Amino acid sequence: MRLGLYTFASLAFIGLVAGFVYTLAPGNYVLEVAGLNLNLPIALWMVLPLVTLLLLTILHMLYHGTRNYFARRKWQRDADTMHDALYWSLIHEPKSHNYAVAQIREGAALLSHASLNLQDLPEGISNKLAKTVEWIKQIQNGEYVDLKEKKVERFMDKDNAILVQNQMNRLAKEPEYADVILRSQSEHAAVCVESAMQYALKHDTFFKLKKYARQLSFSDLEILLDRADAGEDVGLTLENMEYFIEDLELECPQYMRLVSSAIKAFDPDENLVLFKRFASEHTRAQSAYLFLLFRYEMIEKAKDFLEEHEEDEFVAFRAFYTLKKNKYNYKARDFITAQNACK
Repeated sequence: MRLGLYTFASLAFIGLVAGFVYTLAPGNYVLEVAGLNLNLPIALWMVLPLVTLLLLTILHMLYHGTRNYFARRKWQRDADTMHDALYWSLIHEPKSHNYAVAQIREGAALLSHASLNLQDLPEGISNKLAKTVEWIKQIQNGEYVDLKEKKVERFMDKDNAILVQNQMNRLAKEPEYADVILRSQSEHAAVCVESAMQYALKHDTFFKLKKYARQLSFSDLEILLDRADAGEDVGLTLENMEYFIEDLELECPQYMRLVSSAIKAFDPDENLVLFKRFASEHTRAQSAYLFLLFRYEMIEKAKDFLEEHEEDEFVAFRAFYTLKKNKYNYKARDFITAQNACK
């Protein structure tokens, strides 16, 4: 029962009792207490215990009502805290939260260490959670969502799966976004940087990629070389070739791959000078230089080179030299491959 209604009903009952008693005994009654004479109407003496009981019950109800109010406040605060924890778990950024109610804390504490992945949008959830689930589903379906506009991106770790997927979606729809990622690599996940780099390797030139040369592998460089071999103007120059391989530890097959593109891109004299220097600095480049000598029909120089080395070295080249010496009209590119040249 509500306190106001209870008080009104009690006072009404006390009034009825007092009126009824007064009709039966309208006189007074004197009570001596500690030398004092209390002269009050009999009706008032009759309802005095009822008034006392009313005051005590009101105090009792106020006490327990206050306790229940603060208990409900704890539950409400914990419910709000759990709602917040659900939000952070939905966006895969779980955070630690404190709960006052043990019954909630025992289960909700898991949300501080959990990331939620929903299959469907449940009914009856709050507007904030519903909107969050909605844009997460959009990202998972391949759409790009402006998370800065949602005021959430700054709270997400760069490796957050939702953020990474969103950036990959944007990269697929806005290829120019690759340049943004590459200019701020420390702010993006490695998988996004790699995807942006692969896009750049397939569309940009040596000049534009020069600032990233030190982080490229030879397989990355091969993408550019393949484009150059296909006749695309990617800015392949002697200077660029040297610069892009400067910090790479190349093996013999990789030098053979380089010489293949160099033959198509540069003059014979430029190639001979470049690969002769490579061969003098790296023994693994010697097969590429020797291939050039045969490719440009510089048989005597090739012979001199072979004679400077052991008989068990450059076996395929020695066999080819024997064929050339015996007037067989084979071309170096038909006989020498990266596989047999490097044995």
